[in-house]
Amino acid sequence: MDYVNAAVQITLIWTIAVMTPGANVILTMNTALTGNRRLARSAAFVVSAAVLLWSLLGATGLLVILKAFPWLQTSLKVLGGCYLLWLGISKIISTRKNGHSTFSSSNQPQSLNSRKLFTLSFVTSLLNPKTGLFVISLFSVVIKGTVTWPFVFMAMSIMGVITLLWHLFLSFAFSRARAQKAYQKVSNIFDYFTGGLFTLFGAKMLASG
Repeated sequence: MDYVNAAVQITLIWTIAVMTPGANVILTMNTALTGNRRLARSAAFVVSAAVLLWSLLGATGLLVILKAFPWLQTSLKVLGGCYLLWLGISKIISTRKNGHSTFSSSNQPQSLNSRKLFTLSFVTSLLNPKTGLFVISLFSVVIKGTVTWPFVFMAMSIMGVITLLWHLFLSFAFSRARAQKAYQKVSNIFDYFTGGLFTLFGAKMLASG
């Protein structure tokens, strides 16, 4: 196997995939905007850990099971869709009820601690079949011949590092004072918007299932 060529392909494909707006990106941005850069950085590491798991499944061929048994892929889509729907609707309801979402800095210590953020980030990433589909597409293009453990380690490293760097960038960019000041002016609108996006992602996922 040509490791250099494979590394270049993985880097290019995964960079595009990880920068595509989705539930993981919205979650990291929203956490950073509420004024807690530490939690946003934590979200970046958790999302990257979930991607490492997805890449392990993809590189070892276990994701082929999803192709072989379509009902498993459908079940994953239903689970992920329902979770994102719950996430979006609860965010909209909280914003309407309290004047800010449960991610808001005014009540963040009580509502979003490290443990809750870990669960939220990991489950959102793991139940996101879009990530799995990206991984399947990536390895179907890259893998030629027998898969070796050095290749698996290389693929996991590249995908994990790219994901981590992108989400760390988001956590830094959206936790800056200028971004937070702009967020405070339109916090309710933005919270409704992100809640709507989570709901839309969930509904779209269920519809495609």
